[in-house]
Amino acid sequence: MSQESEEAIARIFKKFDVKNDGVIDFDEIKTVMKSVQLYPSNQKIKEIIKRVDLDRDGVINFKEFVAMRRSEEVCELNVLAQFKKFDVSKLHRGVITRDGIYTVLKEEGVSDEAIKEYTDEFMALDSNGDGFVSFLDLYESMMTRIPDEWLEWINTNVLRGVPDDTLMKILVENGFNQETAARLIDKTRREGRQVVERSYVDVGRGYVCGIKS
Repeated sequence: MSQESEEAIARIFKKFDVKNDGVIDFDEIKTVMKSVQLYPSNQKIKEIIKRVDLDRDGVINFKEFVAMRRSEEVCELNVLAQFKKFDVSKLHRGVITRDGIYTVLKEEGVSDEAIKEYTDEFMALDSNGDGFVSFLDLYESMMTRIPDEWLEWINTNVLRGVPDDTLMKILVENGFNQETAARLIDKTRREGRQVVERSYVDVGRGYVCGIKS
């Protein structure tokens, strides 16, 4: 995202700026959330805006939106922006497809080789193998939230007596860093099954696909 041009960022901004007045306000965030069947509380939407609203005027202007897109620090609005960027398929609305990624990146002038590499990495987020990346898939990756299916898998295998080094090997092979894997195994052994804190992302309907265990 740090390599996006202002023109590319402007195209995403326009998807949020429904009123076309140069800023993104509370109602517009709520509208975009509803478009992907997400229903956060009013307080949560205010928190999402506050995270990006640098001048504290209650809305997000284009300069603030650009700063968010180019920041190394991930926030929930940036996850939504990334999702809306690639949610362009006319055949499959509300999910990200290979063709959708290609269409967007080709328009940005990215080479075919770079598009393929990026698309393969992006589509690896598809948690249930249906060929689509859901908002939940993207959210859990960008916000580095551990999918509940992995917490269940760790607990099941800890109870079975599987050695820690075997669990570590499998987790690392599936994208976990060693520190996170070791922490999860240790906490599971000491405290039992770990639980993901539920949020508006988990209780959404429609486009937000539940993780299959």
